Amino acid sequence: MRILVTGAASALGQEVATALAVDDSTQLRLLDDCAAQRQDVEWIAARLTDPDAVRQAVQGVDAVVHTGEPPPAPESEEALLDRATRGTHVLFQAAVEAGVKRFVYGSTLEVFRAYPDTVYVTEYYKPLPPPEMVVLARYLGEMTCREFAREYPITVTALRLGKLVREEEVAGRERDLMWVDIRDAAQAFCAALAREASASLDWVPRWAVYHIAAPIAHPKFLLDRAKSMGYRPQREFRGAEA
Repeated sequence: MRILVTGAASALGQEVATALAVDDSTQLRLLDDCAAQRQDVEWIAARLTDPDAVRQAVQGVDAVVHTGEPPPAPESEEALLDRATRGTHVLFQAAVEAGVKRFVYGSTLEVFRAYPDTVYVTEYYKPLPPPEMVVLARYLGEMTCREFAREYPITVTALRLGKLVREEEVAGRERDLMWVDIRDAAQAFCAALAREASASLDWVPRWAVYHIAAPIAHPKFLLDRAKSMGYRPQREFRGAEA
């Protein structure tokens, strides 16, 4: 499978690329708004809002992994919003026109921050995004993805990611119910690529959302739906303080 990964310079993008590369049959193409960070795979330095560059990037790929992660250089709120919305639209439109049928998007569990920690939150809960551009932009990007699944015969999977950390780096700290180890998050992207519902005449099966958090005791986010998709988290943050 030939896969385009966006946000490739980010920690998440690098982790996803590493996880995907384990399969020898996978061919990677990486895209981000900076010079190449890796020399062992094809790298395209371009902004998501550049239609010509993005059209080039999606040629010949079978799937798009849109991590949703920003480029290394700091962005203004306007640029953040533009990349998440117009950039996602440019990417998906170009990929659809190129014949791509499978998409995975990295959204955020921060849209449920307003719910108390005593509530078990599933994918059927209503998002209540806070008025912060970094969260709103990510959520609006998710809504853009959903509309493409509604309009085109493609498979789109949104992964609402928790706060990306490494288990060993937060040992001894007070546990955050939104934590997820970045390596487990990368595995979720790999699992999501196995979904294929683009032949469905009904758009509902073509679109799916999954919550990606750690499998801790007494969680806030239930993972049954994500596990049914193939999510297999390994880090339980036992070293953190409850």
